Amino acid sequence: MRRVNAFIHRNFLEILRDPVIYVFCIGFPVVMLLLFFVIHSFTADNTPVFSMPSLVPGIIVFSLSFLMLTLALLVSKDHASAFLTRLYISPMKSWEFVLGYLVPALLVGALQIFVCLLFGAGLSLFGEDGYFTFARAILCGVQALPTLFFFAFMGIGIGTAFSEKAAPAICSVLISAAGVLSGAWMPLDAMGAFETVCQILPFYPAVLLGRITTGALHSYPDQTGLALLPYTFDKDAWFAILAVALWLFAAMAFATLAFLRKRRAK
Repeated sequence: MRRVNAFIHRNFLEILRDPVIYVFCIGFPVVMLLLFFVIHSFTADNTPVFSMPSLVPGIIVFSLSFLMLTLALLVSKDHASAFLTRLYISPMKSWEFVLGYLVPALLVGALQIFVCLLFGAGLSLFGEDGYFTFARAILCGVQALPTLFFFAFMGIGIGTAFSEKAAPAICSVLISAAGVLSGAWMPLDAMGAFETVCQILPFYPAVLLGRITTGALHSYPDQTGLALLPYTFDKDAWFAILAVALWLFAAMAFATLAFLRKRRAK
């Protein structure tokens, strides 16, 4: 276990040296929260998707996608420099390699979630539609953990399966997809068939579950046309849980199998 701890420590330091962490994983989500808060204020708080209970879960999911890029860069560089090739002759097993990259990513991801929740709470002090309770914030953070694991495994898998040049490009495509198809700042709940398509992808279900925990409001009104409907734990929520779980297991299998194949090839 000592060698695994040393590998975890080394990877954690490498991640902290990467400017992507500070610029995109931490700074960019904060800037986006501020930007959409300002837009929401100038629309007289008439953009429900930009209210803090709705926006924060979306920005959390989007910010975690950049963690995937950080891990993919680290893993692909390690393969390109033959660092992992030298380690492959050690007694470490494939799951220990995956764990060595996963643990530092989880620590950084937990920090991202905390920053988004805290900054969202700070901005809500200047708004009129308030923020969710501390208990709901805890639930929102816990609910985001499967998505954190998903992006971490995807980063490890992509960094292992693809070259140092190809891995960032593939991650960029997935980051763009997470921004557009998650509904982080788009009212997908009012887009009919397009929302249905997004429900089978890994991004929108995670945002939907987060909005249930924060008590966010839908973009469309109730039958009276006077009040907005809240997100509730209905059949769509159960489908979202299933989608998140299946994508998480798929990402886990992808990362593990990619390491097994790469190790056997060496």
